[in-house]
Amino acid sequence: MRRRELLAGLGAAAVVGAGGYVSLSSVGGDVAPVEVDLFDTAGSPGGEMTVPVPGKTTVVDLFATTCPPCKPALDTLDTVESDVKDVQFVSVTGEYLGDASDRTRGDVIEWWRTHGGRWPVGHDAENVLSRRFDATGLPFTAVVDAAGSVVWSHAGVPNADRLSRAIDDADA
Repeated sequence: MRRRELLAGLGAAAVVGAGGYVSLSSVGGDVAPVEVDLFDTAGSPGGEMTVPVPGKTTVVDLFATTCPPCKPALDTLDTVESDVKDVQFVSVTGEYLGDASDRTRGDVIEWWRTHGGRWPVGHDAENVLSRRFDATGLPFTAVVDAAGSVVWSHAGVPNADRLSRAIDDADA
């Protein structure tokens, strides 16, 4: 097992062990946008995307294909996404992909086809977003308002009602 996979698995286990519901209080700070490479799959056109999207409320989901609670988190995001308008959802993985890894872009695309949503999915090879959000585990969800301020963030599987309220707060 590769070190990153082991760390992702341990991080996911810690989140699950802590109840999978740890809400973070560090909100209100601005997050500098990051260019991420998009995968070419349903809902995701390939190319690049600026995350969070400047001038638009953005729900950012940080995930890994090796993270067991990431699938139920996507189910929650899918439910909320179908009920909101004019909000950009984007999922981003920072998994190491390539020659020295057991994971490839194709693996992520296949996982997304099986488990993913109807929105763009990208790769942040340097995990810049994770550091900028100070993500403490996976899955990690953040709502960023149109001005680039984090209005809510959460490590673990998010609650759909709480996520919806955070989106409403961002749009207020």
